Amino acid sequence: MHYGIITFGSRGDVQPYIALALELKEQGNSVSIVGNENFSDFVPQYGIPFYPLPVDSQKILQSPEIAGILKSGNVITYLRELGKIIRKGQRAVLENMVHYCENFEVLIATPLTVAWVFSVAERLKKPWAIVQLTVPSVPTAVFPYLGLDFFNAPIYNRFTYRLMRWLFWKEHKKDVQEQRALLKLPPLEEPLPKKIDEQQVLQLHAFSRFLLERPADWPQEADITGFLDLKAGKEAGTTDAITRWLERGTPPIYIGFGSFPVPDPAIFYGILEHLLNQTDERYIFCQGWSEATALPKSERLFEVKAVDHAWLFPQCKLVVVHGGIGTVGAGLRAKIPVVVVSVLGDQPIWGRFVKRKGWGAHLPFKKLTAQKLLDAIRAADQDAIRASVLKVGRLMEAENGAAEAASRLEAYFKIPVQPIRMPASV
Repeated sequence: MHYGIITFGSRGDVQPYIALALELKEQGNSVSIVGNENFSDFVPQYGIPFYPLPVDSQKILQSPEIAGILKSGNVITYLRELGKIIRKGQRAVLENMVHYCENFEVLIATPLTVAWVFSVAERLKKPWAIVQLTVPSVPTAVFPYLGLDFFNAPIYNRFTYRLMRWLFWKEHKKDVQEQRALLKLPPLEEPLPKKIDEQQVLQLHAFSRFLLERPADWPQEADITGFLDLKAGKEAGTTDAITRWLERGTPPIYIGFGSFPVPDPAIFYGILEHLLNQTDERYIFCQGWSEATALPKSERLFEVKAVDHAWLFPQCKLVVVHGGIGTVGAGLRAKIPVVVVSVLGDQPIWGRFVKRKGWGAHLPFKKLTAQKLLDAIRAADQDAIRASVLKVGRLMEAENGAAEAASRLEAYFKIPVQPIRMPASV
């Protein structure tokens, strides 16, 4: 079977699906990945055919418009501005997506491509499924939508999902209908989430069961698989200098924001200097997609452009990250405390989750100061938290999310697929 995985976004929206693609290949399938063009060099390193969409997510996140919004941490403004930028090239994106997907037997959508893939699958009459990394959106009475987890009661819990689905459709209805018009499909008469429910689309949540257990009242097509992990290894291009530096002293504290540029580099690098002056710790700073700026000079600070978390984190004492679920999961699997300095999106949700579970600390970036970060690190570097993280990390070792997700997909697509009922006018 030829799988087409259609993803979009930052590295955290791409790398897990490489792990899934490799597992599906192990099971005898052909797999290709469709994604934004700035990953044209990254994905093929793993022997996965890559089909580029005419959007550069790194340039978007580093643009002056987005940089200003990141400082504010306003997720609504961020999503709207991001939508405006993407909408300008939407026709080209959809045309390329349809062209690529004609070659695949089945389609896999990721969180940021669900709306596109829903309509592309309908246009091409292809079966599809969703493999997502973000917070669950499948309604349940067991727990509320995680962004609204102020308290837990069955009626309230179900209400939170209805509210979030209503807000999603209110915000995205116009875009979805425009996409369908470009694809020469009729407009949806019902909200997209309801249509997905009606199609009983497989929805796999690629994070650990030890973060959240699968609710018993979820429909059969919704499940939790475990994280989609690439095997540990040095990042391509990483020199042996980092290994020599690691061997010269105590385990360091890792600080990095991944594909999210540091909202205010000058202030943040001043914070790094404060940490060096106030502690005896060693630090690794991962630049990621942040602007290259002169860091404080110290033998206790090592800068790297990019590095594989699965390889590095077990050699660290503690990690300070932006709170993307993949990076949080890497810290927990390394059995070390996690300090989440959240910027926006689902990052504050996972930051609060980590703190509530006793696995680390949470601090919004817009409230960040040198002293607050130092306090958060000290709060996370406690025996009770280390014991809790060690326990959950050991449990996660038994999971193989990529294998579980691949097996579920194989079983789902081998069942005779009911054709989507197409309106007579199509």
